[in-house]
Amino acid sequence: MPAPEGITYTSDHEVSEDGSVTFKCSTDPDAWRWVKLPPSHPIVIQTFNYFISVECSAARGTLDPSKWSALTWMSWEIGEAGAGIPVRGTMGNRADGEKIGFGIELFDAEDRLVYRTGGKGVVFHTRNFEGWRSKAKKELDADKKPPPFAFAPREAVGALDCEHTLIAPLDDGATETEALITNANGMPPGSRFLDGSGDHVNAVHLAEVGRQFCALLLGQPDVQLSGGEISFTRYVEMNVPFSIALTNRAEGAIEMMIEQAGKPCTSLIYRLAEDRA
Repeated sequence: MPAPEGITYTSDHEVSEDGSVTFKCSTDPDAWRWVKLPPSHPIVIQTFNYFISVECSAARGTLDPSKWSALTWMSWEIGEAGAGIPVRGTMGNRADGEKIGFGIELFDAEDRLVYRTGGKGVVFHTRNFEGWRSKAKKELDADKKPPPFAFAPREAVGALDCEHTLIAPLDDGATETEALITNANGMPPGSRFLDGSGDHVNAVHLAEVGRQFCALLLGQPDVQLSGGEISFTRYVEMNVPFSIALTNRAEGAIEMMIEQAGKPCTSLIYRLAEDRA
């Protein structure tokens, strides 16, 4: 996910012997438009999670920009009610051998907890990533023009101003629908808040697909979340439709599965805010 040229989201890094990093957060909404979004919005969670993990890894000297990496699991929870924009944070080191692992806590100007997240991932050390990805995209014709697709109304999914719907309507009584991510609806300049590598559908896209699905399922365009968990097992290709389905409705939580070409790719658990559960 590209950053604005010449600036970083985090600064004033201090690295401890155990690999944990403390830092300050930018609060500049002109540079980081997503900081103005509601704090429970998945776009916010996924975006700061990405920039903090990358920038703090660079600060402690464990980031190799020549190698591709992938997030395989992440969880998050919202902190204190009424907490403001994060101004500082810590990223703990939870690496397991060569596997990436981290935990992030962010605090506002009054030292209230805003977010707590955790993540795991892998680094592709020897694999010919570009060649492997080229073959995978070719198998699904991901390099071709996206097919015609009927998206749900923006107001039904609670799409932000100037943002786009990512999923199809959910028929009455249905618990499954399709989604489609393209450059037009999931990358700048078409989107102000969504971004990614451009190679595949990124975590932030999948998180927003999950939110839009919950909005349709519950009939709540402004659905509020208190936390969640996402497991990424297989890349989702851009320009190729994929499905999202309800797999379980537990008390206060919605569990979903994303599949493409009949193969499971991402599982999501979204916990609803107590006053909306």
